[in-house]
Amino acid sequence: MNDLEKINYKKFQDSKEIIDISLSFILSNKYEYGPDFESKEKYYSVSNIETDNEISRIYFSFKIQGFSSSGEEYIEIDSENKILTRRITRFPKLNKPKLLIAITMFSVLFAAISIPWLFLNTEEIDPLYKSGKVIWIKSGEPTYDLKINYDGPDSLTGELTNWEIDSTDKGSYLGFIKLQIINETANTITLNVDSNSAELLASNGKTYFPTNSVARAYEINKIDNNYKVNDFIPLWGDITLVEGTQVIGYLLVDLPKDVTVSRLRWIASDSVTINY
Repeated sequence: MNDLEKINYKKFQDSKEIIDISLSFILSNKYEYGPDFESKEKYYSVSNIETDNEISRIYFSFKIQGFSSSGEEYIEIDSENKILTRRITRFPKLNKPKLLIAITMFSVLFAAISIPWLFLNTEEIDPLYKSGKVIWIKSGEPTYDLKINYDGPDSLTGELTNWEIDSTDKGSYLGFIKLQIINETANTITLNVDSNSAELLASNGKTYFPTNSVARAYEINKIDNNYKVNDFIPLWGDITLVEGTQVIGYLLVDLPKDVTVSRLRWIASDSVTINY
């Protein structure tokens, strides 16, 4: 049985063509599952299809033997059958051995005692890990350079490609901050990551805003290691997070040279402030 035969189309048999194209893209880019899931055999089914403005979002669930819950992801594909977006929203969870139940109960009791203390002492533990009403954000320290080089998949072909983002002019450079955004409590939340999603207060007293790191990236033949950022992933666009899931990426901002970021105020779907 080949991989495309391991799928249950359910009631979406009429959309078999775009489902097969989307699943082929997923199977060609298994590295996005990470080392824990990349090589494991998966069985896919289609859970839903949404269509809006000639763009279809196909929701897949996938099961792996030995895991108690299914993983979930979606693909966005246009009317010309070009893949626009792929997002993994949930990974499967392992079956818990019964011997761990007592440990789990103890952990819950410990959490009930320790979590209030953590809230009261969060500055002492990690001042770059902050919460809003719904989301938690863990930030890295801001980094600055004239340009960024990184490798990542092409959104249309899925092929690994070398990319570069350059500063806008000789009097500016790039500030980039790695963010881990976690949906802790809401059933579903959509983050609209755009130029209005955050405010960045700089050392010169002025406020700056994120720039489109996807549109700014252009293909290059060879990466310059002087500017390479190994784990760079652009944080931009509409991102849907179900409860317990997260997204990790870099927020990009143009700054005058020698100006640094002193505070990030996240305002997309929640409010979180982080001081640097």
